[in-house]
Amino acid sequence: MKKQNIIIIGLIAVILTMAVGYALFSETININGTATAEGTFDVEFTSVGTPTCVGFTGTCDAATLTSISTDKNTLNITVNKLEFPGAYVEIPVTVTSKGTIPASLKSITETGLITDETVKVSYTGLAELKNKKLEQNGTQSFNIKVMWDENSNKSSENVSFSIKLNYEQATS
Repeated sequence: MKKQNIIIIGLIAVILTMAVGYALFSETININGTATAEGTFDVEFTSVGTPTCVGFTGTCDAATLTSISTDKNTLNITVNKLEFPGAYVEIPVTVTSKGTIPASLKSITETGLITDETVKVSYTGLAELKNKKLEQNGTQSFNIKVMWDENSNKSSENVSFSIKLNYEQATS
């Protein structure tokens, strides 16, 4: 029993010695600081190319068919009556990153498009732009096609809608 007490007291002494030794050789370092990040995030519609019009009643030019909003974040499109099923207007569009922060396309928002499936809107080249990094002053282009469904037997109406491209900060 006496031997057992001596071993227990010895273990306690060793543990206390180790604790005191650790306390003597350990330090706490506190780091305080402030980080500031600066940059601008701005992707704009910068140009609308020459449209391709097949079976379209009206003037086939970018100024007549489209307008870019004053903040350059929304593209408004108006296509007057198409003449026959299969008729279409295809409009090339370019966006540019005017900010200093790289961006990538997240989604597209369409507003005002009311259709009974007679007229269809499609985007060529837009899916490839998703998650593709757009650097400062970089450009991305795609086409918007407004088409009277070739299988439709209903008459085509005027089509008017707006699109907005939603970008987010690109990460590597």
